[in-house]
Amino acid sequence: MAIHSQRIEKHVLAGFLNYPDLVIEVDIWLSEKDFFVKEHQTIFSVIRSTVVEGNEEVDNVLIANKINNLGITFEKINIFDYLRALKGITITRKNALEACQELSKIRISREIDETLDQGKEFLRENLNSDIDSILTGCDNIYNSKLDSYTLKEEPKNLFEGIEDFIEEIGNNPHEEAGLATGFKEFNRMYGGLMPGNIYAIVSRPGQGKSTWIQNLALKTSLQNDVSTLICDTEMNSDENKFRLMASISGVPLWDVQTGKWRESEENTAKIREALKRVKGWKYHHVHVANKPIDQVCSMIRRWYYTKVGRGNPAVVAVDYIKLTGEKVGQNWAEHQAIGDKIDKLKKLAEDLQVPIITAMQLNRSGEGGRHGSVVDDASAISLSDRLQWFASFVAIFRRKRLEELAADGEEFGSHKLIPLKTRWQGRDAAGHQDLFQRREDPNDPDSDLVWVSNYLNFHVDNFNIDERGSVADIIRAENGIVEVQDSGVDEIDTI
Repeated sequence: MAIHSQRIEKHVLAGFLNYPDLVIEVDIWLSEKDFFVKEHQTIFSVIRSTVVEGNEEVDNVLIANKINNLGITFEKINIFDYLRALKGITITRKNALEACQELSKIRISREIDETLDQGKEFLRENLNSDIDSILTGCDNIYNSKLDSYTLKEEPKNLFEGIEDFIEEIGNNPHEEAGLATGFKEFNRMYGGLMPGNIYAIVSRPGQGKSTWIQNLALKTSLQNDVSTLICDTEMNSDENKFRLMASISGVPLWDVQTGKWRESEENTAKIREALKRVKGWKYHHVHVANKPIDQVCSMIRRWYYTKVGRGNPAVVAVDYIKLTGEKVGQNWAEHQAIGDKIDKLKKLAEDLQVPIITAMQLNRSGEGGRHGSVVDDASAISLSDRLQWFASFVAIFRRKRLEELAADGEEFGSHKLIPLKTRWQGRDAAGHQDLFQRREDPNDPDSDLVWVSNYLNFHVDNFNIDERGSVADIIRAENGIVEVQDSGVDEIDTI
């Protein structure tokens, strides 16, 4: 027997007959599908249409006549007597509203019960499938239904209650708006990692995007004591263990992979010290090489609810977005398949309220030839514009070219992170324009001043990444300004 309550349904209809304005108040989340009894569905629909049409008087006789005029008849009830009885139920407006809320809850419970039955049926029909397909199928059936529910979300006056809201934040200040990363300049400019948002790095192959993502995820995890999950499309867990241990210990990767670290007392001490440090670190990895996005999202969901817990902060990385067995053709292009993946990751980030870090490839214009120029803008992103639509932060990460290394100086690292889109703002954010004036030839004090876009500097060494300041710091160093951390940017022309 389906879950329902005729008593609650009658109380709701009695409330509408006695307080017609209540129909408008609950219209955004209550509909005829909340009623299980067919007769009640009809009565509700006629009451609602009467109220929406602007009729000031809504009584049992009017509604009964409308139903009668529509040619609708009921086998077991006389509609005039039935509506008279409903109208006679004693109920306050407050109790009627509570009955509406209870009816909505009963309908949701009924639909979840039916969804669980669908899951059982799917399970029985797919017993010969692999376990990943079974789990993903069940997860999709269940979560697609849960995701369809929206709580009472109505337009709000943003200034109503704003005093308490802002004062409460002032009572409990924190350093960053989101999760603080291990990169101070990134935090200063962009406010850390905000829950429910996508952070995307775009790069050509072999430029170090996986290393950057894993460093960001690990350092954010450690700084905030939160769990992290890496969904890796390229490397398995053992490969990642080697890279992580090389990065943390400072021992070369080859020595870690071959076990040659044991032949050096120095390396042995470094490895064993690193092994002590990593105990208790909450850093998870799963290899998702050819798994479709639905399976990846299912894995992330299960990990979050079992290892982290609903409502708790966490960090997720998907490295990286590419085709993984999706069928593309005339009716489903490659860019559509990639766009679909981005859509689903964005929805997952919002559902779980965690930041998701990911990456995509740049096309060849983002590489340049030996003497050609590199395109450092959004036109170099491969396949899909949806990354820019849905991601809160998009940046190009690439190795500096020889002339850039010479211009910036060795102390400012081997790589650059060039922001293309930055929705969130840190305490020293530049706003929509983040430009600086710099000598065209840093070694020639008489060369022309040119405007350059800001970027962050990073140094990649043995799979570890250090942040090395921004363009502002480079210009200060060129001008002989020693204090770069707290001096502000007053000495530099900016817009």
